[in-house]
Amino acid sequence: MAAKKKSVGKLTDHIARKLQLLVRLKAADDHGFCNCVTCDAFGNYKDMQGGHFIPRGTTATKLMEENIHPQCSMCNGHEMQHGDGEERYKLYMCDMYGRDFVEELLFEQRAKRAIKHSRCELEDLLSDINKQIVIHQKRVGG
Repeated sequence: MAAKKKSVGKLTDHIARKLQLLVRLKAADDHGFCNCVTCDAFGNYKDMQGGHFIPRGTTATKLMEENIHPQCSMCNGHEMQHGDGEERYKLYMCDMYGRDFVEELLFEQRAKRAIKHSRCELEDLLSDINKQIVIHQKRVGG
């Protein structure tokens, strides 16, 4: 009996978690350490979180690698909601990608655009992410 396939929504969530791991791995040095993009804290990629500039619930940017970067748990939680983490993240994004790109992301968030991926697209994306994760895990020894 074949295993029941995940719904497209559950598959999307699974890919989003894998993408957060990949982003942290890519940002890590060869010893597995990376910096928080908002406070510059230095830690192992396993201890960092995949923080989203535009909140994860926004479907237009949920699977956009440029929207996800390593953040320490303090910045990804409290500082993004109650401190100046959002502003510091915006400055990082502008330095990294340019103001026009950041404004486009913010427009997408306000427009609440939904992006529908086909199961085939999602499965291809997951396969690609998994391959990249293996490469980077070998690189960092983890």
